[in-house]
Amino acid sequence: MKNNRIIICLCLIILNILSVLSIYSSLHQAQEFKNKKLLYKQIIWITLGWIILFVFSFINYRIYFDFSYFLYGINIFLLLVLEIFGKEIMGAKRWLTLGGINFQPSEISKLALLILLSRIFSSLDTQKIFLKKIIFPLILVGINFFLIFHQPDLGTALICLFLFFFFGFSSRLKKVYLIIPLVSGILLSPLAWHFLKDYQKKRLLVFLNPNMEPQGAGYTIIQSKIAIGSGRFFGKGFLSGTQNQFNFLPERHTDFIFTVIAEEEGFLGSLFLIFIYYLLLKNILAIAQKAKDEFGLLLGKAIGGLFFFQIFVNLGMCIGILPVVGIPLLFLSYGGTNLIMNFLMLGIIFNIEREND
Repeated sequence: MKNNRIIICLCLIILNILSVLSIYSSLHQAQEFKNKKLLYKQIIWITLGWIILFVFSFINYRIYFDFSYFLYGINIFLLLVLEIFGKEIMGAKRWLTLGGINFQPSEISKLALLILLSRIFSSLDTQKIFLKKIIFPLILVGINFFLIFHQPDLGTALICLFLFFFFGFSSRLKKVYLIIPLVSGILLSPLAWHFLKDYQKKRLLVFLNPNMEPQGAGYTIIQSKIAIGSGRFFGKGFLSGTQNQFNFLPERHTDFIFTVIAEEEGFLGSLFLIFIYYLLLKNILAIAQKAKDEFGLLLGKAIGGLFFFQIFVNLGMCIGILPVVGIPLLFLSYGGTNLIMNFLMLGIIFNIEREND
């Protein structure tokens, strides 16, 4: 099993290098390096992330079972505090400031839900299954969903729902129990339109027709497609992407960092990145499968599932097959809270490997 850990570390090192190089490139405009502070912050977060990974790899993952409801309570508390004291940026209240450092409580929500749902679905209680395994966890997930949706953060809110159904289908629960909430959610989803912000509605509309507002809501996705397509097979080379260097593409150091890689490294570079993600996920699941308890198995599989969902949605929105929902690319996009939490989750994976070796 040590081979799994070694491969994950190698994949992580490659992703860290790609992150630094891509962010460095994205901060250039007409060959002039701007906003250097963002690059330095990313390097600091990556360094801190490795330390956190190392520390959490020695914390027995079974302790999270006992503290699952406590962690969920802290998560809800932070989301409620965010409603009152949150820092609003570009119309969204997603950040809390502590000691001069901004962080996103919604990123902590992912881990809290992962641990809590792992506990709920790993227990073998056969009494009142529908109430305890469907209704109860769905209410807990729903609280998280609505608090995060209200920020607004549609991408992370959807991750909450994804986690619920992922656990349902991954556990030994009869799949027929999931049909009612799944069908109900699909039937009620059109009602959610009335609760979306105007910019979120535009994002969904331009997903269906990007040319509807080529200079407005559809601008980013149009420029993303142009950048990816212009990279062709071999790419234009480092610091040579025109959409990137001439500032045509917004948010290219965060949600759309994949377009920087695709434009500069082309189809081959994009394929290499996907292969690295494949190796990362494959080895995470290999470690999870060897867990000797149901809690460890579900927790490991859920971390792998969460990573896959974030990768799939981000790449999908960059190439235009999914609407833009603001989900960063795993271990590549600029951002501290998301990066640190992903490192922490890998620390949990390493401990699952250590405790079941």
